[in-house]
Amino acid sequence: MTVFYSVIREAFLGYAAVFFCIGFAFLFLRSATGGQKGPAMWGTGFLLNSAGFLLWSGVVPLKPVLFYFFGEVFHIAGFILLVYGAYIFTGRRIGRRTVLLFAAWLAVWAAGVVLFGRYPYAAGIALKFVRAILFWWAAVMILRCPSCPTRGRRLAGWSLVGWGIYVSAMAFVKLPLPLHLMFGFLAGFQVMSALGLVVMAVDRMRLRAEESETRAERLEGLLPICSYCKKIRDDKDVWHSLESYISARSDTQFSHSICPECGRTHYPDVFEPKK
Repeated sequence: MTVFYSVIREAFLGYAAVFFCIGFAFLFLRSATGGQKGPAMWGTGFLLNSAGFLLWSGVVPLKPVLFYFFGEVFHIAGFILLVYGAYIFTGRRIGRRTVLLFAAWLAVWAAGVVLFGRYPYAAGIALKFVRAILFWWAAVMILRCPSCPTRGRRLAGWSLVGWGIYVSAMAFVKLPLPLHLMFGFLAGFQVMSALGLVVMAVDRMRLRAEESETRAERLEGLLPICSYCKKIRDDKDVWHSLESYISARSDTQFSHSICPECGRTHYPDVFEPKK
């Protein structure tokens, strides 16, 4: 039994290092992808998970009840940021229904933490399921995001689904597998989820660059422009005002003013200097 717990604590310490590196990489990715908020939330979430595993490893000298409680709080906070990052990245709004569902979920989680000392088996199952619900919650948002790139969306979404299934299954099924292999599969789902989120962020940056390049190409070349009214003719022989033509093909917005030369021509009383 002593060897068993020793192996678990060493595995938790290794998880702490892995999650710290993944979290740091996500924070770096945020600056590399033009300040996208999703990677920032995911990076902070992985760092909180790293702190939770560090507490569970027993490195911090705390009473068992305290390091279990604080480790659980850090983990759940990290997973909540994972879901919140998915909300931000997919462009969803947090409405009243979402707040009520989260409040109900939080109540179940709090009850599981409070009752763990008295009913460890039932409370442990509840805590695993509420954790799995967070993974599935984020997975549904990502898989149903039409604006998210397909490759990263599928990898991240289905990896989160697998992560949730693994966590919930371990509450009932004790597979006859070596302990390191079981921890390896869990780490695999975590790393695959992180890689999928990275691919999503990088693909979104690539798509934005392609859209900017497309808009720039649409403004290149010779433009047929009327010598009198300055309207521009498109490739369908439709004439547009200069402002509407450029605004439709770029992010440029116009604000009208009067140059000094036109001002002196049309409003001489205003623009001509008084003698």
